[in-house]
Amino acid sequence: MSIIRWEPFFRDLEKFFSEEELIPFFPTLKISEIAADVYEDDKNVYVDLAIPGINTENVEIEVEDSLLRVSGSVEEKKEEKKENYYRKEIKRGAFKKVVSLPSKVTDEGASASYKDGILHIVLPKVKKEKVKKIKIQKK
Repeated sequence: MSIIRWEPFFRDLEKFFSEEELIPFFPTLKISEIAADVYEDDKNVYVDLAIPGINTENVEIEVEDSLLRVSGSVEEKKEEKKENYYRKEIKRGAFKKVVSLPSKVTDEGASASYKDGILHIVLPKVKKEKVKKIKIQKK
């Protein structure tokens, strides 16, 4: 008799909705699975998102505290009735990606560029305030 690892109900539910067979029923289900690289240096935090085929006018970037939100849409291609599709895996529709950043950042001086399907975002880090010492006065 083999031992089967028990997985809670929500993991089973997540597996159910991640199966490829569901894609024809929910064509935009996996659009939010956008690959992200997050790295930093002394001055900036960098985020690269793989979003091929977007129109940059349809993308919105927001920064709040240590969270980056990127949302938008990939335009739906009109399906030609003449063409016989055997499989349609290119996902289109709305997407949203929330990335937790390793440091606090500011939007002042932030920039974003798009090249070869990669959205590259540069976010300047918030300057660390110096620790101020307060002298105690004797009365």
